[in-house]
Order: sequence, then structure tokens, then C-alpha cells
Amino acid sequence: MRHAGLDLSRRGFIAAALASGAAGGCRSLGIFGPEPNLTFGVISDLHITTPESTATFRRALAYFRDRGVDAVVVTGDLSDWGLRSGLKHVADTWYDVFPNDRAPDGRKVEKIFCTGNHDYDGYWYGDMTLDMHVQGYSEEEALVKLGMKKCWEEAFHEPFEQVRRRTVKGYDFISSEWKEGKDGFKEAEAWFAANGKTLDPKKPFFVLTHYPFRNTTSCSGGGDAYCGDLFKKYSNAVTFSGHCHWTLNDERSIWQGDYTAIAVPSMSYTTIPGGYENGSDSRRGNPKASMAKLPARPEFREAQGYLVSVFDDHMEVERRDFTEGVEAAPAWIVPLGAAAESRYAFANTKKRTPVPEFPRGAKVDASVCNTEDRDGHWAIMMRLEFPSAHARNGRVYDYEVRVEMEDGSVAVVKRFLAPAFYRLERDEPSRQNFLFNAMALPETGKYRFRVYPRNCFGVPGKPIESKAFQSKPGKDKSPVWKTA
Repeated sequence: MRHAGLDLSRRGFIAAALASGAAGGCRSLGIFGPEPNLTFGVISDLHITTPESTATFRRALAYFRDRGVDAVVVTGDLSDWGLRSGLKHVADTWYDVFPNDRAPDGRKVEKIFCTGNHDYDGYWYGDMTLDMHVQGYSEEEALVKLGMKKCWEEAFHEPFEQVRRRTVKGYDFISSEWKEGKDGFKEAEAWFAANGKTLDPKKPFFVLTHYPFRNTTSCSGGGDAYCGDLFKKYSNAVTFSGHCHWTLNDERSIWQGDYTAIAVPSMSYTTIPGGYENGSDSRRGNPKASMAKLPARPEFREAQGYLVSVFDDHMEVERRDFTEGVEAAPAWIVPLGAAAESRYAFANTKKRTPVPEFPRGAKVDASVCNTEDRDGHWAIMMRLEFPSAHARNGRVYDYEVRVEMEDGSVAVVKRFLAPAFYRLERDEPSRQNFLFNAMALPETGKYRFRVYPRNCFGVPGKPIESKAFQSKPGKDKSPVWKTA
């Protein structure tokens, strides 16, 4: 709906917004022009186990319903244990919010769900299934044992096929079901060979898979990724994939090259990347007094997703945190057509992503403390404390600590994730408190600590430093280190 008194060209407004260099965009630019041609919600990795575990899924569906979506997309891992009961809990929640696939005004809302690895194999995933048995569930009701097609059609009242095409308001959605092994996308490739020419080249079409496509978004470099060479001939393809549990706060969750790829965050928990002192693959983190690892599965409460509005010349992708019930970051404004190949290429996104900075006058307080390391051994630990960094319309992703010698050389580099890197910036502590084992420090010479705040591309802001050059704790007869 246009606002009275406004005579603003939609194309001109979008062109100005893109030229401004903003990292994302504002919410619901549709107020300045026509209503979107299509609106749909996108979520992934529900990991439903019991009826109680559907709470955030229900919240997301209610939000999509209230925003008037035409469809809801889920890109796999609907269940955690891969059981028929989990699939039924998903279906029951859907039909509670959308009875008979209908919105309150009677409109049909299309459910476009596909399967993931947990839906097939979750019943034997080791420590993940311990709770399954404790709660009285059994692998005897595994979907693959009872028949995925049979269970799916009973739960969702629709045909199940390896590749499915659904058309909503003239836009095509092609979903590819999960299949183990490197040939998991072969059926979809065959489908495109047979049907690709029937896709409208003037409109975007949407491809839904659980695994991402290799060398697209930031989480797509692993062995699980599919080859995306198929889409080099389809510049109007937009892929949505889950599996990685990557946060939507990371600007590398959208990529544009020969086509557009978007990583869908999880409705259950966020992956904690490795390579950091506090990075972890641990399910519950590490509570030791030495640098605690961030927990990967904190009560299955980190629920994030997208609301996508499609217009003639662009898409608006709103990024929402369903746990907090707020927009988590500025919307992505994704051009369609000739401009689509470059707007969200990493090289361009990197230039636009805000760089975090420390508050004026900030410094690093360095001290030593005696405590246990993660292996339970007594150790001398270095403690660094400093104010958190911030970025306007962005956020700090991690901190790089450099041990700088008197001659300017860098002897040691340590990296720490911002504790709330995958959540809202308001969840960040006002001060950061990082520890690492003092044994990592050089045996000889004097040094100080220099700390850089970085965005998700690793671009650093201005550093802060500890003031004095000092020797390794215990090496200097008159140490100036503070003792915590």
C-alpha cells in the first residue's frame, strides 16, 4: 500500500538504497511501493523431539501467519531423532497454526518442507539419542524403518517424492530430499535436465536442500556440501539450505556469484566455529574457570529464520530472532536481474560490512591467575579484560589478541569469539574477559598485548593495548603483572 502524499519511484528508491553502501537495508521497504508479489517464511533444523520442543517452531509459524505469508519453507532436519512421533509433532504444530493449510482469512498457505540427515539417521546418532531412550522413545519407530514416504504422507497429507516442484503465485520452489552419499543431488540434476526449460527465466526460482552448495556461503566448504555447478546456467536461481546451523548475524550467510545462495539458520541451536580459544564442538560448552568454551546446544533455544518478500526487481530478506521476538540484523536487499551477480559477492559485502571499534580511551588490563586448565591441570593463566567493541548497523564477531615484542614482531596470536556473536548485540557483556595458558608466551624478551576487534570477514578495527612491556610471568625477579 502506498502512503498518501508519497510520489516516490520504487526503482529509484531501491537504487538509492543500494548506492548508499548500507550493510543491509530497512525493514519492509514495501511501504514505499506495491505490495510484494510473494511472501514466504524460511526456517530450518527444527530438531523436534517431544511436543514441548515445538514451542519456538509454533512461535515462528504464528509470526509468519500474522505477516500474511503465502508459504513456509523448512530446509530439513524437521526431527532430531528421525522418528515418526517427531514428524507427527511437526505436523500437529503446523495444523494447529494453519488448519487445513489455511490462514485465518481462508487463504491457502503452502507448506514446503524437505528432509535432512537427522530425519533419516538421527535415531543412531550416539549421544544425541541417549535422551531419546530416557524419555521412552525407541529407534523401532525410525522413519526409515517404517518407510519415509508412508510416514510423510500420513503426517502431511501430500505426496512424497525425491524432487518436488511446487508453484506459489507463479513462483517455482524445487525441493530436493536428503540422501546420504555424494550422489545425493543426482535426482535433482536429472530433474533439471528434464524440466529446466519450463522454468520462467524472467522470475527467480527457489531451490531447497538440506546440505549447502559448495563454495557459496561461509558454511559451505565442508565435505557435506553439494556441487552447485548446475546453477551456473541459472542466474535466477536462489538456493536456501540448512544443516550448518550458521547464524544469520554473519554477513557471509548470503552469497552471490553465478546464482544466489542463502544459508538458513537453525531453529534449535547454533554451530560454534572452531579455531578459537573459546570455540567448541562441545554440546554443553566447558564450565572450567579457564577460558570456557561456548556451548553448541544451549537448551535448544537459539531460534532464527527469515521472512522473504519478492518484488519485480528485488527481494527483501528480513532476519528474525524468534527466541527474542525481534529483528536480529538489517534486512538484506537482494537485487534481481542484471545487478544480482555482484551485490552480495563476498568481495562487495566485505566492503560494506561495518568494522567494530572500541570506545574511546579503552585499554587492555592484563593480569595472571592460578587455576585449572580444561584438562584439569593446575596452570598459570593470562587474563585479559577490556571493554566490548561495537559497530553501527553491525556487530563484533571476534577478537584477535597479538603478543607483540619490543621490536614490533608478533610472537603469538590468540583469537576469541565474541560470546554473543550468534545472538543480539545487546546480549554482549559490557566487558570481555579472556584467558589463555601463560605457557603459550615466549620464554625470553618482553612484550605487551594488542587486541583487535573484528567483523565476520576478519576486518579489524583500531586496536587497544596493555601499556607496559613485561616478561613472561615467573621470569622477571620484579614482575609488574597484576595478580587476579
